[in-house]
Amino acid sequence: MERSHETITPFDREYSLRDLLPPEVVLTWARAAPPLGLGHLSVLMPDGTPLLPDAGCGEVTRAIGKRLAETRPGTRALKETPKGWVILTPLIHELDILGYLVLGFNPDGNIPTDELTAAETILATAITQIMKSGCGLAMASRVHGEVVEDTFANLKEKAAQLAKSEKKYRLLAASLDKEVKRKTEEIRQAQEHLMQQEKMASIGQLAAGVAHEINNPMGFITSNINSLDEYAGELIRFVTLQRDLIDEAHRAGLFTDDKTARLLSELRHIDEGADIDFILKDIPPLLSESIDGAERIRKIVQDLKDFAHPGEETLCLADLNTNLDKSINIVGSELKYKVTLEKDYRPLPPVQCYARQLDQVFINLLVNAAQAITDKGTITVTTSHDSTHAVVAIADTGTGIPKGKLKKIFDPFYTTKPVGKGTGLGLNVVYNIVKRHRGSISVKSEEGKGTTFTLRLPLHRALPAEENEP
Repeated sequence: MERSHETITPFDREYSLRDLLPPEVVLTWARAAPPLGLGHLSVLMPDGTPLLPDAGCGEVTRAIGKRLAETRPGTRALKETPKGWVILTPLIHELDILGYLVLGFNPDGNIPTDELTAAETILATAITQIMKSGCGLAMASRVHGEVVEDTFANLKEKAAQLAKSEKKYRLLAASLDKEVKRKTEEIRQAQEHLMQQEKMASIGQLAAGVAHEINNPMGFITSNINSLDEYAGELIRFVTLQRDLIDEAHRAGLFTDDKTARLLSELRHIDEGADIDFILKDIPPLLSESIDGAERIRKIVQDLKDFAHPGEETLCLADLNTNLDKSINIVGSELKYKVTLEKDYRPLPPVQCYARQLDQVFINLLVNAAQAITDKGTITVTTSHDSTHAVVAIADTGTGIPKGKLKKIFDPFYTTKPVGKGTGLGLNVVYNIVKRHRGSISVKSEEGKGTTFTLRLPLHRALPAEENEP
């Protein structure tokens, strides 16, 4: 790791005497000098100041120090002073003078000058070795300190980076976990939706097959009822004329023989007992109702086939009023026992749409409205339009939807019905179909009073080309 604040490496640093010579060594030697017959022992810095000002430096040392500051001798010097001999020895380390060793001889002592010189040599050599060792130790210590400091700084930085990365990965892991759960839920919902679609497709195919099977007998039932209606009309006319003829012949006295009289009496008895007048009056409305019922069955079956037919959906121009009537026919069984249906249709311009998909929308909304009515109630279907949109409103007087649930009712698999009573897909399908048609759907509801769904579908804006295939 680079240290931008450091300009000198440990190996290039110049050490001073204070760095290399331990003060306690000089202090020990200075205290041991007088018992050995030395006047004094001191160490001076290159500028003449004592290394240890409090180590008992005398006037001689201070005087020599003053002279050193002026001359700075580079070699050993022996000087005689009024208080004895003084040896001044440069302390050299790597060709640099780091200071001076000053040894003073007491004139009253017993150490001769040559012994003083020997002591100086020993001490100077010892100091030189100490300085070398101190230099090596200082360099090693400094290098070690730098390494430890750099290593510690590196470790701190790496620890900070690891902590940052760990935090980042924790957040990422939490985000991924959340995303995985979301995707898993989406896949689950998609699978359920697909299963529901496949089930609906199977039901649609089954319904189409059943409708076809119903249509076959309904065809000849309708044909036979129509034929019977024609025959009944002829028979009624025949019986009426026959009764008139018999009455007229009886008044004219044409039937006088016993056999004829007996037949006439039997006819009158049958006429009176069977209430032929009532039968003749009741046959036409009975046949008319049967024909209407057969036609209604045919229409319901046809609407069911149109809705459930497994074919490709294509865009078309549709009359929404007609589509609503088809849807009402299909869900009639959900409505007839407890619902009064009110229709308020206004003429509508044709709307470009996928007609069967809008049938699905209307059926889902009508079934929901019917299921929201627990006892008796009313469903009102209203259509209108403005300059840009056709508007369809389906309102019920059912139980209503709690305010807190209104925002969720179009979510997939969300249902307000009891468990097992709904898939939660009906309104989501409605929402997606309306959005596909570039329309909008809104809902207003009040608990205990009912719910109104309002659809707005564009009149003039065609669907994009890429959406022309379902």
